[in-house]
Amino acid sequence: MEGRNEQKAFRYLTAPPISADDLMTVADATLTPSRLRVEPGDATRIRDTVLAIVDPHRFPWVAHDRQPTKEERDTAVVASAALAAAREVETHRRSASQEAQEQAVKDLLKNAGFIEVAVREIPMLTAAPNPGEFCGETRLAGTRADVVVRLRDSRVMPIECKVSNSAVNSYKRLVHDTGGKAETWYRQLGAAQVIPAAVLSGVFSPANCEDVQNNKRVALFWQHRLEDLADFVRRAK
Repeated sequence: MEGRNEQKAFRYLTAPPISADDLMTVADATLTPSRLRVEPGDATRIRDTVLAIVDPHRFPWVAHDRQPTKEERDTAVVASAALAAAREVETHRRSASQEAQEQAVKDLLKNAGFIEVAVREIPMLTAAPNPGEFCGETRLAGTRADVVVRLRDSRVMPIECKVSNSAVNSYKRLVHDTGGKAETWYRQLGAAQVIPAAVLSGVFSPANCEDVQNNKRVALFWQHRLEDLADFVRRAK
């Protein structure tokens, strides 16, 4: 597993394909090649984890401990390539959608009279943009935010841009990711000083939206109703 492509091909042996983060968590090991060379135990756990969940339909010979026929091998290669390509397209579309969403948020802020300033690390509130300013993706109190706005009432508003194509994905993107960041920002910067927010587009579970609003205290705005965000930032004086 020397390169990125080799690691990806290895992870796509399973059903469903396992992410790098999940594989490291389940196997309790790193995927770093240099580490695997000196830690054979890590390599063994990774191998055993993948073997335990290998796709029996694409790789039927594994369970029977035999060599594949040429037809089986060719079928597995084509099926795996198609699966990887489909996931790659999904990821690209989601990334492109999120970039467009971030730009829409920035354009809205500019139209509301806010000024975009250079990106900077923001370890504490004194390093944040001035009231009426915002910056793009940066680290706020050690956790990355897509857009950081300094409202005219001096509160800092980190905005996460989230695109989801299913209710299942919405838990990871909204509750786990955005909700987790909000807890960090409240803890590190103070509940009276920050107001975490998220702009959403696509499919999100209503239960997840309620959870992140009520329990994580994240303000939610929909991309197709961005004027709601504009009204909020204008009124925060």
